[in-house]
Amino acid sequence: MKLGAFGLLGVLGLAAGCASSNPDKPSALERRQAIRDAADKTYRSTEGFQTAHWGMSPDEVRAALPEASVAPDGTLRLKTTIAEMPAEVALGFLDNRLAAVDVFFQDVADPRTFQTLMRDLLTRKFGEPKAAREVKRLVKWGDVPVRFAADLAPLQEADGAASAEPLESTLAGQGQFKVLNRWTSLESHVNLTQWTLPARGIMAIQYESAKYAPRRAGLIGRYTAKARQELVKEL
Repeated sequence: MKLGAFGLLGVLGLAAGCASSNPDKPSALERRQAIRDAADKTYRSTEGFQTAHWGMSPDEVRAALPEASVAPDGTLRLKTTIAEMPAEVALGFLDNRLAAVDVFFQDVADPRTFQTLMRDLLTRKFGEPKAAREVKRLVKWGDVPVRFAADLAPLQEADGAASAEPLESTLAGQGQFKVLNRWTSLESHVNLTQWTLPARGIMAIQYESAKYAPRRAGLIGRYTAKARQELVKEL
């Protein structure tokens, strides 16, 4: 069917009228984004650290882990015992949702035995770890980022008068790391990591929410940034 000039103008006018008939109505893209935003607000994973699950708010995490408190650097932290060993835990939040947890063990006398035990325990929880060759390849390509939960935004402003440097600052500035084992599930990424400092070694379990991991990819955390700034002084 052929349309004359007036007919074509009429069709275009009708289409424009339909498109602008309700300018306040959200577009399909806006509706999809609203659905995603609503899902983010209600998201609570079945995984995380102990009774604190990915997606929980700071208040929910504090209710789940009442021994946790805000440290001088503004990070929610707690001291506990895991597998009969003292552990220091840092909990990181992204947009006020639990997104990462680091568990540091500073008093490991026998790292090899510790690794064997933790590998067994984490395998019981998350399934078989990735093959060592695959982990080595992923680390080399930068596909296994080693970053700190405390690098995320603090819950409150850091205390500038605090004298002690957080452990993450020391590790970022002086530590060398090796990812010993890695587990991935639909909800979590978990690294069993060995950190080496000039005078001592530290073992760590570093948990990360799989949902929030892509949003952390472009972030340079405060401790990583601070360590880089110190290195600039050497140039």
